[in-house]
Amino acid sequence: MFETNNPKQPFFITNRVDIFPKDLRILIKLYQPLIGSLPLALYLSLNEDYNAQAMLSDAKGIYTLQEQTDCDIKKLFGALHKLEAVGLIQTRLLDNQIMGHVLCFEIKNVPASSEFFSTALLASLLKEKVGITAFNKLSHEFAREAKQNRSELSGIKGAPNISASFMDVFHLSDQEAIDPSIEVKEAARENNYSASDYATVNDQDNIDWDFMKQQFEIYQIAGSEIDQNKEAIRAVMRIYGLSEQEFVDEAIPCLHGDYQLNMREIKQTIANSIHGSDTRRHLQDKAKIPEKFNKSDSQLNQKEQKLLQKAQTDTPAQFLYHLKTERNDYVDASEYQVLDSLYNDKGISAELLNVLTYACLKSSPNISFRLANKILHDWLQHGIKTGAQALDYMEKRKRTQEQRRENRLNQFKQRSRNKKKIEKNIDWDSRKSKAISNESNLSSNELEKFFKKLEDRNGMK
Repeated sequence: MFETNNPKQPFFITNRVDIFPKDLRILIKLYQPLIGSLPLALYLSLNEDYNAQAMLSDAKGIYTLQEQTDCDIKKLFGALHKLEAVGLIQTRLLDNQIMGHVLCFEIKNVPASSEFFSTALLASLLKEKVGITAFNKLSHEFAREAKQNRSELSGIKGAPNISASFMDVFHLSDQEAIDPSIEVKEAARENNYSASDYATVNDQDNIDWDFMKQQFEIYQIAGSEIDQNKEAIRAVMRIYGLSEQEFVDEAIPCLHGDYQLNMREIKQTIANSIHGSDTRRHLQDKAKIPEKFNKSDSQLNQKEQKLLQKAQTDTPAQFLYHLKTERNDYVDASEYQVLDSLYNDKGISAELLNVLTYACLKSSPNISFRLANKILHDWLQHGIKTGAQALDYMEKRKRTQEQRRENRLNQFKQRSRNKKKIEKNIDWDSRKSKAISNESNLSSNELEKFFKKLEDRNGMK
């Protein structure tokens, strides 16, 4: 990820893509809720600014994009990073002897709606942004439009295909059909526009897939099975911080001779076996709290800075394990499943998930879906996107709650003092004297008449 404060930083646009009305609708309806309006405007501007005759020496400064989008350079790079993350833009840093470092922007085609909804990270984030009701409505709407472009007749799939084949209609030499000529192969290379030209989520990894395939071949697991489950394997390796060999070792007990990878069983097995001594030792060796902390986040104290650095360097499984160990507690397998769902299904960053784990354990001995989702929704509603923002928000909320408790206590004390003051100012002696005087205010004649009536009534003459 590249960022600079130099408005003269040169950039060059390497290509242009065709944006049809259906593509624009996907950008507005599906991508804009994720990235916002500024990144969308930047994507369209870069596409329109492409010049097929331009050379590298014609590279412009970033300030020209600022003028077009009417924003400062920090917001511009924030928008660019969002486009890179969802795969609509791919940025490369070219080191040129004359011009120095030049940013090269490669624009990707807008994928179909079916491709968007089949990408779990994009679909999960869209659901978080717009809510379940709006998400379901968008899904049904795009699915209905796709079906309208194709009529499904009853029994059509089972009907025999009687179409004429290529060789039935056209005549081609056997040699050319088996092994195309050099000219045909060269033309294929020149016109090879693979699916990579379409936007895909930028989820880079350094996994050696060939090594993993070789290891699984020993157990008669085909390489195609690895390719089919790449996303699920990558997610499991990220959440637990496993190497290729460690994943293979954890997956071996789940192989039952059917030559397939049961990812559900593998995930469950790893969640249960993560308590094993080997995995515990592996996590303990990897997790190290740096002695120095980044002073750029000045609003955080030293303890919070160390926690943030640990959240930035540890995998979610490592972070949870060490927080529990510090409390002389153990991690339940269900807690790893919560982390797996939040990290891989909802698509939040490892740093934010680690701070979310810390927040959950501050108010509860264990992590649960209900508590984690409650805290996460509160953070998203308040614009919390990084671990530093989450820690700062937690501290501000804590101070606010303490201030409210202190205000309530002061109000209670003030009411108590006012009550005592009122009681102290009352002249109880004068009240008592007044009561006695009221009781003895009757004349002697009235008393004599009262007792006489009492005697006559009771025959006491």
